[in-house]
Amino acid sequence: MKDRILRLCKRLDKFSLDEIETISEIETEKLVPILTELKNENKVIQKGNIYYYNKICSAKRKFGNLPLCFQFHSKEEIDYILKGFCCDIEVLKMIDLFRLTKHTLDKFYNCFRMIIYERQLKELLEHFEKTPKMPQERVYMNTKVYLYLYNGKLYVSEKYLVSKDARKHREEERLEIKNIYLRSYRKVLSKSFAYKFHLHLAEEIWKWGKEFNERYISLNKIMFS
Repeated sequence: MKDRILRLCKRLDKFSLDEIETISEIETEKLVPILTELKNENKVIQKGNIYYYNKICSAKRKFGNLPLCFQFHSKEEIDYILKGFCCDIEVLKMIDLFRLTKHTLDKFYNCFRMIIYERQLKELLEHFEKTPKMPQERVYMNTKVYLYLYNGKLYVSEKYLVSKDARKHREEERLEIKNIYLRSYRKVLSKSFAYKFHLHLAEEIWKWGKEFNERYISLNKIMFS
């Protein structure tokens, strides 16, 4: 019954006790304790004689530990932004398409990049722990990144990973690093990308060779699973 009342609160959004009692056809003595419990859980807010469904609380449950910007935009808006990111649509074009501010879109795009980077960094650390390697270093606009190759996959780190047992990449590995880096680097040749360069590079490495659907499904899974 509690779940049913919560769904009704969500649908009504704003309501009085009489209104929800009439619609739910539940007696007051049974309804009031449920509303009180929902208030204690911060799922419903009461102001005077009016109740409000707590959308922010619902968003927090839905989006977990994701940044605050996720909690103040609808699922549809977030999905549009995510699709734009996966399609390589520039922020300025997204502004025209969906009437969202540049500040908002930059936040979301940077969040997506951070999620991608942190996921690949986790994989990198797992490989590095087993087989430590000395990185190949690259510098762009005075910003240095550290590159590692494992099983033909390139990883980028903002920091130099240290191990006394680290060995150099083999010559063929260094050539592969160069090829993958140059392929991805061409897409981030912009002064604006010098800030958080490792995030932009991780994004392009992740996107390479993936069609839209693969990117979209993969990023959804990383964020919301």
